[in-house]
Amino acid sequence: MGLLQVRWENSYYLVQRSLLLCLSILLAACASAANQQPEQVPEITTEQVEQQAVIEPEAEQLEPIPLTPELMYYILTAEIAGQQGEIGVAVDLYEKAANMVDSPAVAERSAEITNYTRDQQRIDRALKRWVEVAPNDPDIYILQTPFLMLQGDFDGVITAVNTALSLAPEKTAGYLAQVSENLNVLAPHEPALNVLSQLQVYKDNNPEALLAYARMAVSYKQYDAALPAVETVLQQQAEREDALILKAEILQRLGNGAEAITLLSKPAKKKDASADLRFAYAKLLGENNQMAQSRMILEQLNDELPNNNEILFALGLLALDEKDSEQAKKYFNQLVKQGDPSNQAAFFMGLSEELSENTDAALIWYASIPAESPRFQAAQSRYINLLADNGRLDEARLHLKLLRKEQPGEAVSYYTFEAAFLRDREQYQAVFDLYNEALNAYPGNLTLLYGRAMAAEPLNRLSVLEEDLRAILAVQPDNAAALNALGYTLTDRTDQHQEALMLISKAVALQPNDPFYLDSLGWVNYRLGNLPEAETYLKQAVVLKPDPEFLAHLGEVLWQQGKHSEAKRVWKQGLQKSADNKLLLETMNRFGQ
Repeated sequence: MGLLQVRWENSYYLVQRSLLLCLSILLAACASAANQQPEQVPEITTEQVEQQAVIEPEAEQLEPIPLTPELMYYILTAEIAGQQGEIGVAVDLYEKAANMVDSPAVAERSAEITNYTRDQQRIDRALKRWVEVAPNDPDIYILQTPFLMLQGDFDGVITAVNTALSLAPEKTAGYLAQVSENLNVLAPHEPALNVLSQLQVYKDNNPEALLAYARMAVSYKQYDAALPAVETVLQQQAEREDALILKAEILQRLGNGAEAITLLSKPAKKKDASADLRFAYAKLLGENNQMAQSRMILEQLNDELPNNNEILFALGLLALDEKDSEQAKKYFNQLVKQGDPSNQAAFFMGLSEELSENTDAALIWYASIPAESPRFQAAQSRYINLLADNGRLDEARLHLKLLRKEQPGEAVSYYTFEAAFLRDREQYQAVFDLYNEALNAYPGNLTLLYGRAMAAEPLNRLSVLEEDLRAILAVQPDNAAALNALGYTLTDRTDQHQEALMLISKAVALQPNDPFYLDSLGWVNYRLGNLPEAETYLKQAVVLKPDPEFLAHLGEVLWQQGKHSEAKRVWKQGLQKSADNKLLLETMNRFGQ
């Protein structure tokens, strides 16, 4: 996201406002400037004045400005240039106007328009001029902060915010919200939190500052840092609802759901409890599997606020969780009728239709979801898998092909997704062919090379596998996944065990707690005859992830050491997890089990 969101749909209002400002200046100065003849001042029509009167019937009270024809020309021409989209011309003219007269109004308008340019030097000059003529205007200092963030001057941000808050303490909550939003976008986590914690209002335990810090810490999932700040607020304002809600959220994220419920239970049951507090309590109950109570509160809220999107959405999710597709459709359909502001209801309508086994209806809902929806990719996944699961594999693949054309930036992801669902359906040759097609379109892409290497293994195309993995390692010698995949293949399918040991050992050194890499290290030691070492690594892998194939390997190593009873116990554990695992069954069969 850029620093300045250029929203020209709003600029028309701003330009009209400034035209009226200019007209007000002209009218106020009419008597003193009667004998002055402005040079080529653009004509302002009666229609423009009437339109402005509709937008803003009462003009602002403006400070006296010593008008000259040149100043009037600059301001009016700048506004007309802005209307015509010539922002550079408007900025240059307003900079001249702001430097001609010590007017906070003109300097503010100059800074306002200059913000649209993204030109750091111009913006700095405009802000500097505004400070010169209005050093006690707190808005200036807040407006400076995003540019200071971009420069990495976080000490400057602290100074600017402290100045603004000292000038306008009544605006503390609004200013902190604005600064927090900018920090979230423009600053790394640590400096962002540090800025808030170094503000004077935070040090003074101002509740708004403490809550701003806590909210930001929660957004960064730093719950332990957020909790003390919220608790300090509640020591000052024990019944403050937004602080109670935030503390409950933190406790829930820390795994203390019961404590969170206790915290909100009594306040949420008060007669004057707000809808926000009751909604937070209902949501908390649902997250802790107290569905009946959660539903009861949400339905009460829905009766009171029948068009509230959040409540409808929560009720729909609750119905889905309880496998009640008809109720879910009722709530999500209402959201769709209300415009679906979050762009998500259509996805959940699809899930509801799937639950009702209405495949065609589900497909229609998934297909309706626009690319800008946060659920777009999930919808595409459901759509494609739904087609494939209903014997329409060719349609699913055609849809992915169209997606790759429509969204070339996501093409590699769509290729890997298609390969995954083909692999799940044991279409191994189709997977391999797809990766060949992808690499023709995107030669040398490391993700695709790794995918083709994995696709080559079940087809016994070991030369392709080895070539692709070595190509990856030539570019990324510390690619742990490629190191492990090549090492395991050399272990299991060749006699190149010493090289395999070197490759796998490097992968484990890079990611020492990866169970797959530990399994590979155990297996290569087994092939080298190092049985005690093999047993050690395989047991470590099983502790981290009791995968049936890891258990098959461990059982074989134990059997070869004469630990038959332990081997049988390990294999039995594997069968309990996956009774039809091919490697496990084949291993047991080789040893007569």
